[in-house]
Amino acid sequence: MSNTYIQVRTNQNDKEQASAILDKLGTNISTVVNMLLKQIIMTKGIPFEIKMNSPYNEDEEIIEINATMAMEDLALDRDDVKLVREYQNSSADQQENIRKRLISELQES
Repeated sequence: MSNTYIQVRTNQNDKEQASAILDKLGTNISTVVNMLLKQIIMTKGIPFEIKMNSPYNEDEEIIEINATMAMEDLALDRDDVKLVREYQNSSADQQENIRKRLISELQES
């Protein structure tokens, strides 16, 4: 098996900081890139979670949801807040069921 080269453009400061950390761990950027490539092959995807950080904490998210609902003359009670939190920690199928249940409850009121 022959080796090939990968060129990556990155910020010089980021490279230096990462190299210093990896050196303390007894490895280097090349080895870590090879480890990442092997993990991508094994998992058939990116082997770590990539997500946007929320600009809100959990309580602020509830306040934002409540304010949005208030624009539609809808109230958010404690049970609704529980449903929202349950929704955040559920699978896609469970989220759809929660969404339908919440909409149904709001339409009834």
